[in-house]
Amino acid sequence: MPIMPDSMKRPAVFFDRDNTLIVGHEYLGDPAKVQLVPGAAAAVARARRLGYATVVVSNQSGVARGLFDETAVQAVNQRLDQLLLADDPAAVIDRHEYCPFHPEATVEKYRQESALRKPAPGMILKAAEKLALDLSRSWVVGDAPRDVEAGAAAGCRTILFTDPALPPSPAAAGANGAVSADFSAASLLQAIDLIEAHPEPPIMRIAGSTVSASNAPSLSDVAIASAFSSSGSIAASNAPHALPADAANAPVSSAKPQAAAGAKAGSHAVQPPSIRGAGDATRGASSTAPQSTARVESGRVESGRVESARVESLLDQMLTELRRRDVPEDEFSVSKLLAGVVQVLAISLVFLAYLYRNETAETFIGILLFAIFLQVLTIALLIMGRQR
Repeated sequence: MPIMPDSMKRPAVFFDRDNTLIVGHEYLGDPAKVQLVPGAAAAVARARRLGYATVVVSNQSGVARGLFDETAVQAVNQRLDQLLLADDPAAVIDRHEYCPFHPEATVEKYRQESALRKPAPGMILKAAEKLALDLSRSWVVGDAPRDVEAGAAAGCRTILFTDPALPPSPAAAGANGAVSADFSAASLLQAIDLIEAHPEPPIMRIAGSTVSASNAPSLSDVAIASAFSSSGSIAASNAPHALPADAANAPVSSAKPQAAAGAKAGSHAVQPPSIRGAGDATRGASSTAPQSTARVESGRVESGRVESARVESLLDQMLTELRRRDVPEDEFSVSKLLAGVVQVLAISLVFLAYLYRNETAETFIGILLFAIFLQVLTIALLIMGRQR
């Protein structure tokens, strides 16, 4: 199966839900209490006009705590969609992802350390597979450090949303994240301004190598390879983190000379930090060439598998959408069925007339005329079928 290049994938803006798109309420299960954050609809609509898919990723431990069920979460999401569209018809959310699990849940079925729960990047990776998203060009906007950590682990750029008019959520109050956000914004419109001003990823420095983002393997591939620990959960501490401040602010045009310098030093491929140490780039080319070649081939195989899985997911989504479309089909009708039966009878009579060609003229002509009548009837039935 051919591998879809990143240029054919869409970037996305991943929004946190509570205290980012809707006001407060950490445990919100009542659709009637949904209230949009000022500028939410305009921000979502503008992101879509810039060519980004829009996805909501939200921890919903209220389900695990028994405060409400998943139906309530879906109802709140539907109400959010309604309010966004009422404010701006272009403010469409492409996909909602939520995590109902919590390691200290009171409801037994939800008591687990889920790979979907932020700061793990599971919800982002899941949406990227379903919608065929380019995570290296995507953004995560949220009010809590766990949003920033999840975005960085998935290979996205991140914006910490801190609106002074909103009281900090329990997830954000007093929390110190292990990863610094690429940018911070005091409003959602300011966040979109930052996204519009930085459409392409900056120069990336990973494990001592300096490469252009356009030529590097997708950060999502690296995130997937390094995110899952031996216990099966996603470990954010082992995944790629936010870019250094100097890299985040570097102009894209400076990529070529730095990439060339990295190539002369023998750095050919981006590897997860757990596989390749930062000091490897300074070793001699003669001592690292065989290992570097093996790592490149291994990385290509792994990247191919990831991309193949994403293409399969995209094709499955396309097939589902085609099935949902209201495409007119060649429906069954009684007139068409009768036309088929009469046509068979007409052909049979023509054959019968041929067999009786040596009999009396009246018999031959009678059979032939009846066959002609049936043929005319067939045509009439077909016309009736088309006019249904």
